[in-house]
Amino acid sequence: MSPALAFLGLSILGTWGLASIGLIVGGVILIFFPGNADTNSDPMVGGIVLLVAGLASGGLMQLVLGPLLGIDPPLPVKAKSIIPQAKLDKWASAGFLRDLPDGKPKEIRMHSLRVAVVRMGDRAYAMSGLCPHARLPIAGFPGSPIKAEPVQDDCVMCPLHGARFEVATGKVVRQPFSSQFNNDHPFLGRLQAKLLFFNRKAEDIQTYPVRIENGEVLVGLPK
Repeated sequence: MSPALAFLGLSILGTWGLASIGLIVGGVILIFFPGNADTNSDPMVGGIVLLVAGLASGGLMQLVLGPLLGIDPPLPVKAKSIIPQAKLDKWASAGFLRDLPDGKPKEIRMHSLRVAVVRMGDRAYAMSGLCPHARLPIAGFPGSPIKAEPVQDDCVMCPLHGARFEVATGKVVRQPFSSQFNNDHPFLGRLQAKLLFFNRKAEDIQTYPVRIENGEVLVGLPK
């Protein structure tokens, strides 16, 4: 990602984001705390208009800023978009097995694709680097408190909303916002479950074939 584009994206985020928040807050105030002002207009209608405008503006902001900040739009990925393994025969190197963390997914950019490679001892697996629930990184955000979760029961967990997937097959074994995840993560779980009430389901995640040659991890990608 270009530093210039990142700077531009953050600049827009600072102004556009505050404007969207202002519209949402103004709508909430008019709807729930209208006061006693004697006007010819209905504060409820005005509040709904401001609230819808703020939410629409915030959604549009994410779509516009995503390419500038290198962030994918937070939209679900359907299992029907999964490419069959037989068509993934363009082999590319993901580095050496010894350099990968054992038992945790690591995101690697491969031919413009975001791929999460998981080492488990002397084996390695690869899947999409983006959780199909909301296209957020399975390996977390480097340098932030949201980091990759250790593999448990041969499953990898998205650290953002708690969806779990089988490492070998990509099958979803737990949906996001489970009660356990919500209890353990009040902000990422309980709060965001209310904000994302319209998107609370994850489908299977794309996996990629892997082979190891002389200690080097090769991942099969689409042509």
